[in-house]
Amino acid sequence: MIEKLSEEQVTRRTINSLAAALVILIISSCVKEPWYGRDGKPGDTYISLTWQVEEPTYVDAGTHAIPPLFYYGEYYRINPGYYELYYEGRVWNGMSYAYYAWEVEYQIRALAGEPGDWYYNGSDGPDNFFRIEMSPYGPYISNDYKSVNADENSIVVSDNGDTIVIKQVLEGMEMVATYKSVERRGNSNQTEK
Repeated sequence: MIEKLSEEQVTRRTINSLAAALVILIISSCVKEPWYGRDGKPGDTYISLTWQVEEPTYVDAGTHAIPPLFYYGEYYRINPGYYELYYEGRVWNGMSYAYYAWEVEYQIRALAGEPGDWYYNGSDGPDNFFRIEMSPYGPYISNDYKSVNADENSIVVSDNGDTIVIKQVLEGMEMVATYKSVERRGNSNQTEK
């Protein structure tokens, strides 16, 4: 019992089948494929040098991020890592000039970005702005008042006289800096800042 179809019926069935296939193809292409978002990039890091009491006569920043001729209080972009700063100078103690020299070891860390997730790109990490205070008394404003920090955001972790460790804590970031009282380098070819 095979039914004979006319040419017109064959054409209609073919067109209906193709239309149904096309509708199925269009509907299936509307389904969104799952995707996993990218992780956010780490934030940028910046460093600034400032001075208290008396401006240092010589500064060796220990990094090319801070140019040889820099501006105090201006932030310079720096890569994460370990760095060592040296500064020296003189301060009037009431009767004569006292000479000083300090080495500051510090670590710069970038804050990581937010991890991505399904259908979500993670946001980039916040930028960090670090500041190192250069004082004749290390991280202190005055030799007479050792309980007074040069910066209200700094916490003294340890102090044994020649080596002082401070932690600078700001919104979501921290930097640990170690100040060491050292002998002046005394090189005659040093350029003064």
